[in-house]
Amino acid sequence: MLRVSTSTIRAVLLGVVVLLLAGCRMDLVAPIELRADGSAIAGLEARFDPRMLAELDALGVDPTAELAAVAAGDADWELTRTRAEDGGLTVALRREVADAAALPDVYAQLTAGLAPEDPALELDLDRAEVVDRRGRLAGTASFRAPVTSGLTVDGEEFGAAGDELAALVEEAVTVGIEVVLPGPVEDHDGFLLERDTVRFDVTTDEPRAFRVASAPPPWWSRIPTDATTWLVVGGAVVVVLGLALLLLSRRRATPASGDRATPASGDRATPEA
Repeated sequence: MLRVSTSTIRAVLLGVVVLLLAGCRMDLVAPIELRADGSAIAGLEARFDPRMLAELDALGVDPTAELAAVAAGDADWELTRTRAEDGGLTVALRREVADAAALPDVYAQLTAGLAPEDPALELDLDRAEVVDRRGRLAGTASFRAPVTSGLTVDGEEFGAAGDELAALVEEAVTVGIEVVLPGPVEDHDGFLLERDTVRFDVTTDEPRAFRVASAPPPWWSRIPTDATTWLVVGGAVVVVLGLALLLLSRRRATPASGDRATPASGDRATPEA
């Protein structure tokens, strides 16, 4: 079982002292994907804006260190780092799940062992399933902000704490769940981002109950879309069209038997005397 320590969760929340710096922003997201074949993807992402990255670098803080340790401690989790065009960074933990029904246990393990006052994004999933290619997800999400910055200088706590820190987190950190479903969304109580994607925002005020359900994916989604397949299909279409044009041109060039030319009666040859 994967157990994430308090220091790891604090690292995910970026050692909140940098939130004292005006203009720094972070988005903490739990991305979940349900697939038509019944499998799923679980994840946890921290998205940093360029200024926050610069301040972290100045403080000598590596925002990926603890998450990398989590991935190294459990082979099921994969860590990725993606740079945005504006210089921002997304650090993501991602895990393939063979059966979507296992998602509740996956997220329960991610925060197992934390004390009630420890900062965390917790997901308590009541329902996670794919039946007849229809996706269903429901549960409750809660976000606990840190009560201290977790940093000390000369043995003393540094930075804001308590209500002041909670207010800073509320202003600088957005928290949410983003769910991608196998087909078009039929029912939800969040924000529709795409026809198959819904986001649920989570605050520190109270737990957020959520639900989402989808229709099956359209029939054409089963058509292979890899480049090799399309090259083969395209080549076959070209060959068929070429043969059809060749046959058509031959038929036009060959007159029908009833249309063959016959000499007119006045033009018939007469025997010579």
